[in-house]
Amino acid sequence: MAPSEELTTADLQRLARSEAPELPEAVTTFLVQPEKPPEKPLPEGAIDFQGLKSLLFQAQARHDAAGRRAASHEAWQRFLAQKDVPLPPRFALADLLVALYERNTDASRAALFELVRGADLQFGLWGGLKRIYKLAEQRHDAEMFGILAWRFDTERHSSRNREVSLGTVTYLRRRAWRYLRHLGAAVPELYPQFAVEVLRHYPVGTNWRETWVAMHIWAHESGKYNAQSFTIDVPSDPLKHRAFPDAWKRSPDALMRLLDTCQSDAAARFAIYGLRKDFPEVLRSQVTPAWLDRLARRPLASAHEFLVDTLQGSPEFHQGKLRALGLHEAVLALLVSPSPKARTYAIEYARAHAQDLSAERLAELVSTGPADTVAFAAALLEKRNARELGVDFLGRLLATKATNAFAAKALEQSFDRAELPHRFLIDLFYGSNEQLAWVKGYIDSKYAAAELPASFYKELLADSRHSKFPTYYASPVEQFALKALGAYTPAAIGADWLLDNAIHPRLGTQVQKWLMRADALPGLDVERVKGLVFNAKYREVALALLGNRKIFSARQLTVPWLLALARRADPTLHEFAHRYLLENLSPADFSESGDAAAGLERLFELAVGAKQPLPVRQFAQTYLRCHHPVIGPEQPESKSYQLKPKAPRKAYTAERLWPALFDTRDDVRRFALAITRAELRAWGYHPRVYELAEADAKEVRNLAYDALLNAGEAGSDERHTLKPEELDAVKVFTLTESTKRTTREVAVELIRRHYARLGGAERLAWLMESADREVGVFAVRLLWEKHRPSHLPEGWKPAGATEAPAVGGTERFANVEALRTFLRRMLFGLPPGRSKEGREGMVQRRLSASTAKRRIIELVRDLGLEEQSFARVVAPVLNEFTGSLAKGEWQSCLASLVRLRTAHPGVAL
Repeated sequence: MAPSEELTTADLQRLARSEAPELPEAVTTFLVQPEKPPEKPLPEGAIDFQGLKSLLFQAQARHDAAGRRAASHEAWQRFLAQKDVPLPPRFALADLLVALYERNTDASRAALFELVRGADLQFGLWGGLKRIYKLAEQRHDAEMFGILAWRFDTERHSSRNREVSLGTVTYLRRRAWRYLRHLGAAVPELYPQFAVEVLRHYPVGTNWRETWVAMHIWAHESGKYNAQSFTIDVPSDPLKHRAFPDAWKRSPDALMRLLDTCQSDAAARFAIYGLRKDFPEVLRSQVTPAWLDRLARRPLASAHEFLVDTLQGSPEFHQGKLRALGLHEAVLALLVSPSPKARTYAIEYARAHAQDLSAERLAELVSTGPADTVAFAAALLEKRNARELGVDFLGRLLATKATNAFAAKALEQSFDRAELPHRFLIDLFYGSNEQLAWVKGYIDSKYAAAELPASFYKELLADSRHSKFPTYYASPVEQFALKALGAYTPAAIGADWLLDNAIHPRLGTQVQKWLMRADALPGLDVERVKGLVFNAKYREVALALLGNRKIFSARQLTVPWLLALARRADPTLHEFAHRYLLENLSPADFSESGDAAAGLERLFELAVGAKQPLPVRQFAQTYLRCHHPVIGPEQPESKSYQLKPKAPRKAYTAERLWPALFDTRDDVRRFALAITRAELRAWGYHPRVYELAEADAKEVRNLAYDALLNAGEAGSDERHTLKPEELDAVKVFTLTESTKRTTREVAVELIRRHYARLGGAERLAWLMESADREVGVFAVRLLWEKHRPSHLPEGWKPAGATEAPAVGGTERFANVEALRTFLRRMLFGLPPGRSKEGREGMVQRRLSASTAKRRIIELVRDLGLEEQSFARVVAPVLNEFTGSLAKGEWQSCLASLVRLRTAHPGVAL
């Protein structure tokens, strides 16, 4: 073979020289392999082999025969005349085949015969066969002529792939009959020999009306044919219209050969009719037992009926003598003859002379024979002793309808169930439908549930023959085995088998159910199951097994492995680890020493540690929340898993959790907040809630807001809420200067709610200096609301007091002049203003005294615009400041007065 694994002409020549039996197959393969492209580009206008076939196809499409011939001839002439276009390698086959024919050895002729029978008529091969046919005609080679003539005769209506035109095939089959016709006329003694060589190749099932040569041989004289085909079927009397009848009468040899070698019943019938009519004496004197034995082996009804007629027509072949003559087996062979007549004769003979037929042979007749032979063989078997036939043999008889009832009864009544091996029963499961039905019924009736060992059903499902069933539904064998295995405990079935089949495409669903309900699986390797967790196909069942405390303990799973699982990004894995750790482990399990305190220390490290991944932190945080003595029972996980707190309250210390409130990670802060809400007062850290109000995280500030705003509120949580007397005025007023807007708003609200405890005019004056306008407005409003003289407003005229009394707490000013004096002192003595609170991370410069004064004037003015009474109080003070040397001050006061007078036109200001 060539290195490229493609066959070359050199390979074929080497096989031909050695007369190798592989030559025909190699030639067939050579013809179907693709043509190699030429090494050099073809000249412009050149025709390659594919181009030639295209031209020939176009030529055959023409309607007139002369045009088809001319176009085909021109295409071949153009192709073969090209000097620069190499011929396809397949064209070398013609010379190779002719050389084989010239060699004329048995091996070379056998190779040619095989190619004629089986190869497609492709160019190259066709050229060789056509030349050989012409040589066979010239040399009167009957054997080669016969097989080629048969092939040409049947090719016209075959479905094989050929490149030769239909017209060429039609010409050659006509030429074959013309040759026979000329031979019959010129050399009649050779005609039967050549005709027989053609007839013997037609196979069973030949459509004789589509043949030309065969029909002429036995119906030529009928004249029932046209230019294309015969209009009749094979004549009932094949001798009546045969061609050259006198030529057939010269010798019986050709007919004897035809009867010996033909493949079709029509050809055999032709031979038998000819022998009976033309050579009756030969049938009486020359028929030998050996020839009759050969005839019995032929699968032809006509031949078998001829044999039976011969045996019945001669006393020498009486049935009692047949065994001695060596024809005993020949007649028994007729038990499967296609001829009813021959089978009837054979059955009669067997009843009388072959009662000793072996059980094996009878079983073969039952399974493959015709109906009458089957009935005979079945009846003979039923007379045999069941125990002598044996279990295996009776199992085979279950497969056929004729012997099924007998075999079933024999197995059930003649053998104890212990005598039927398990392997025998398994074989029946994979036999015919009849065998399957019997074995299912037998096991159901002879064995109680779970009486057979589970290994029987596992072996049944593991049998290699099970692959014959489709994979898209459960087979009857599967259904039966699974139903039976359902009666066993999972432990009895076996842990390894269950695990191996947990993801089987058909068994998996049921096997997983068994695994889920298992109370124990001895021998199941925990490490193997842990490894299967990372296989997506096995994950669900593996997690179910690991979560079953009846199968594996928490110690077997190990805390490090569970924590490693909790670190996995896959939600299925870390959620399983979380739940298992929550439900099954105590704090002590998290320490190597088994100490609960060390385990809690480890849990807090997992919950808030800087290097811990989110899934691990989430688990540890959930665990610590659920096992907190106070808030644990309130957690959803505790309710779902029915957890009881296992950690002491003293383990939840401020040192561990207070810093976590300021952590940058959301989950850490939320965890710390949950604990802090329950432990703030217990820690003694409730005075430090003001620190939380300055936190960056909103949820942390909300804790401070709740602790402050709910002070004194009914129903508030005392664990993290301050009492009114615990409010620190200095710290509350300090919160009004917070950079957080919400914190300033909370501080203002606190001052409003608890003004009696926290406020005072002096402190309000301090608030008026705030860079936050809203805080300043609040201070002015509160000053007026809480400290205005009780006789105000409308119609009251102040007394002539010259000095305002000292004011503290919520005491009101004694009179209007005292209030004005307070405002003068505040404006004249105002220091430089405080820095404006940072907004959105920006830092503001410190305000100048003049800017601060202008803002207070604007605050006073704004309240005066709303409150006429306040406007009457503050107007004289603003009027005094219009004489200030500071340009900004007198301009602000003057502008404010103008706006007040505009707002209150009916009041003297």
